[in-house]
Order: sequence, then C-alpha cells, then structure tokens
Amino acid sequence: MTDPSIAGTNVPDTTERSWIDTIGWLAPLAGLVVVILFFANTQWYSVFKAVHVLGAIVWLGGGAAITVLALRAQREQDNLALLQIAKQAEWLGTRIFIPSSLVVVAMGFLLIEKSEGLYGYSDFWTLFGLSAWGVSFFVGALFLGPESGRLARMMEAHGPDHPETQARLARVLAVARADVVLIALIAADMVAKPFFA
Repeated sequence: MTDPSIAGTNVPDTTERSWIDTIGWLAPLAGLVVVILFFANTQWYSVFKAVHVLGAIVWLGGGAAITVLALRAQREQDNLALLQIAKQAEWLGTRIFIPSSLVVVAMGFLLIEKSEGLYGYSDFWTLFGLSAWGVSFFVGALFLGPESGRLARMMEAHGPDHPETQARLARVLAVARADVVLIALIAADMVAKPFFA
C-alpha cells in the first residue's frame, strides 16, 4: 500500500470529486423542478413563449460559442483545436442546434395560434422570422453539419495544414459566422417586431 504522504504522489481527493458530481447532477434537477413549478402557475401561452425563448437561447448561444471558439483557434493558428471544434460542431449541430431550432419554430407557430388574432402569418416580422429560420435551418442541416464532419475527417486524413483542409475550413467558418448573424437577426426581429401596427 502506498503512503500518500510520500513526495511526488498525486492522490485525488475523491470526497471533493463526489461532492462536485452531486452538485453537478442536483443543480439541473432543481432547475427543472423550479421550471415545472413556474409553468404550473401560469397560462399555456406563457409556457409556449418560455420554451420558445429557451430554445432560441440554446440555438443562438451555441452557434455563437462554436463560432467564437473557432475564430479564436484560427487566429492562434491552433489547428488541433480547430479539429476538435469541427468534430464538436458536427455533433452539436445534429443533436442540439437542429432540435432546438425545430422547438423554436414549433413554439412560434403555437404562439401565433394562441395569440387570439393579435399576431398573424402576414405580419412582416413573422414572414421575416420564418423565412430566415428556413434559410438557417437548411444551411445548418445541409451544409454546416455535414461539412463540419467532412472537415474533421479531412483534417485527420491529410492534416490540418493541407491546403484543401484550410480552404474547406475557411468556407465553413464564413458560412457559420453568417448563420450566427442571421439567427441573431431572427432574435432581434422576434423581440422588436418591426413594422407591426
């Protein structure tokens, strides 16, 4: 049996780790309970609106975070980090961003239907939001997700410094930045409701 007091021995403190793991699981569960309590004491319209906003936060926030991390790694010429970000972007795109964008649009339809005629599909802000959502959804589903996967595989096969890898990376980053701007415009449109009487 090794004496932990021997110099150079690194024995992890399992008590501290266990406590942190417990907090890591309890905090989201407690948050979920609070959200359920909030939803139980409000109208359905407010529930749909809250889910709509939370979905938008995940969609926009996640896309912005990936874009900023990629720009930082690109500026620092950290090709290993770019490889990891490309892999994570593909995983997040199919499992988080696409589902959250679908939640956003589904809740948007419910909000319009439950608005008792206050909002309609012919309003400029609604048309702009739906059109921009469609563009962003298809860009993400048909280009960013698959292209991020191809980029990660190309980096593994040819290395991150290969000219074709760098060209593909530049394309993905440019489209991702434009998509994040588009999603931000959708959020601004939903809040400001321009040209709404």
